[in-house]
Amino acid sequence: MTDRPLSSPPRFRLPKQGIFQANGPDDPLPYYYRPLIGALYRARIEQALSLLHPPYESILELGYGSGILLPSLCRLGNSVVGVDIASDPEKVGISLRKVGATCTLIRGDAAEVRFGEQRFDLVVAISIFEHIPDPAPLLDQIHRLLRPSGRLLVGMPRVDRLMSKAFRVIGFDTIDDHHVTDHKRCQQAAAKQFSLVASARIPSMLPEAFGLYFNMLFKKR
Repeated sequence: MTDRPLSSPPRFRLPKQGIFQANGPDDPLPYYYRPLIGALYRARIEQALSLLHPPYESILELGYGSGILLPSLCRLGNSVVGVDIASDPEKVGISLRKVGATCTLIRGDAAEVRFGEQRFDLVVAISIFEHIPDPAPLLDQIHRLLRPSGRLLVGMPRVDRLMSKAFRVIGFDTIDDHHVTDHKRCQQAAAKQFSLVASARIPSMLPEAFGLYFNMLFKKR
């Protein structure tokens, strides 16, 4: 798999509101369509995609949730697979068909779902690792699934007391029950098997200490 630069970076195309449905009370889908905060939710995905250099032969999204990112990923690869422990593949599949996207969807734990080794060129994990106390088992699984020099795209919010207060302001009162790992710990764990090849943060003009969201692109070693 070889990254081939495009004339312009890949874009996140937000589906029309109402096509995709939240997969539970904690699904952030409604926030994408809200004024102000919606711009931040969309910007983190835009920034993450900007680190990529498609096309990719085969893409795996971990924790696809409502499926809102899947249509954009389908434009970047020939084959897209999604795995989520809670989402209903049939329900998300109906939404995907409405926007003309076709993906293989699997319900299960991403760290335990069995695929053949070296199956994917790109694994996408947006807002996944902050929910995992120990990133190592999932990183081991991803390393096994990626082809030589395959890419892992990770997006993670800031995780600390300040961010907990910010989430409470927008209505996420139980965020501390969900966000248990920060981006630095994830990056340290990934360094055992991956090389960091690109990174970005929001807001991009401020030092890392002021970052609210962090996007990282790793290369399999």
